Amino acid sequence: MKKVMKPTISTLAALLMIFAGSSAIAQQSDYQIQQDFRAEVSSISEQIDQATTSEDVSEITSSIDELEADFSGYEDLLNAALYPDTFEDHVGGLRDRLSGTQANIETVEQLNERVEELQAEIDEMRNELTQMNEDSDALRERMERSAENERRLSGLVSQYRQNLEERDEFVSDFLDNLLSRYEAMDSETQSEIAEASEGLEDDPLALVETILSEYINQSDRDSNLEAPDFVRMRAQHAYFDEVWDRIGERMANAYAPDNPVESEQEITDLLEAWQASIDNKLWNALSTAFNQNGIELPAFTSNEAFFNALTTFVDDATETAQNQNEEADYELYESFSEYWNNTVKSDWGQLLVNGNVLTQEQIAAVDVRLGEWGRSAEPVSNLMFILFMISLAVIIGLIVLLVTKK
Repeated sequence: MKKVMKPTISTLAALLMIFAGSSAIAQQSDYQIQQDFRAEVSSISEQIDQATTSEDVSEITSSIDELEADFSGYEDLLNAALYPDTFEDHVGGLRDRLSGTQANIETVEQLNERVEELQAEIDEMRNELTQMNEDSDALRERMERSAENERRLSGLVSQYRQNLEERDEFVSDFLDNLLSRYEAMDSETQSEIAEASEGLEDDPLALVETILSEYINQSDRDSNLEAPDFVRMRAQHAYFDEVWDRIGERMANAYAPDNPVESEQEITDLLEAWQASIDNKLWNALSTAFNQNGIELPAFTSNEAFFNALTTFVDDATETAQNQNEEADYELYESFSEYWNNTVKSDWGQLLVNGNVLTQEQIAAVDVRLGEWGRSAEPVSNLMFILFMISLAVIIGLIVLLVTKK
């Protein structure tokens, strides 16, 4: 018969120590998992805060995916430790924060791209404008040196005019581009551009100032141009002024957010200076053009005075024709009518309207007066008088014949 060994106190103590150790190890392992999870979440959270590029976002996305895969087997354990939050709450929260950061980064990158594109456009426009100005200056110098040769000077003036027209077309395209970009701009977009424009070496606002300064210098210096050239300048100014009136405030808020009112006023002042420079030569050039065609208008120094000079001249000529009805009156009418219809209206008409020199209504009013002048100046025909005298002679002859027969 075998002898049954009874457990001793030391054996029981050893077993208790083993069980206690196993429990402690298990508790320590669970605790370590919780700590590791929290550490990983905290690390990824810091990475999200520091992310600045799309590459950073891509790396953080991979880190979140690894976090979810590594700890998904301990979800119940973590849910209990994180209560009332859950494992999914923490992972989802990281993804949501990363999504917001990604949106911000994409916005910044888009703005940076727009800034780079805008800078490239400005540089290209400034280079083209500089080249046009250099060509214009070179032609002006050649005209000054060729003043003694009328034929050569005429050719240079034509080339110079073509250069100015090309530059006007280039600037008009630039203004159209500005209008399409900034006319419908909202305040949020203005703020975004204002932030992005800090990285610009130059901006459209500065380019506008440069263009206006060049226009002012051009109109101040040009002495070989004539009335239609200054009328075209007036039309270009009017379009520039219209565009600035529509987008000036938005552009100033976008590119000069620290002092938008002052910046807008600077452009407005340049526009006024440009018009004054044009008008300084325009009215004299128009008066000279009419004089060269035998039409001596009363003096004028504004658009309203120009219209009054036209109507006064036509009204006075009409009254003279009504009183005198001489051949010279009709010749003056024909001369004015031909110049008005075939040159002023035909060649300059739209420019006069666009440049606010004359309105369509004012041109129509001159046309009405011109029609009345034509009717008054037309020589009275003597045919009816001759026929009347012949008829009278025949009647007298018949009467004499009848008396004689009796």
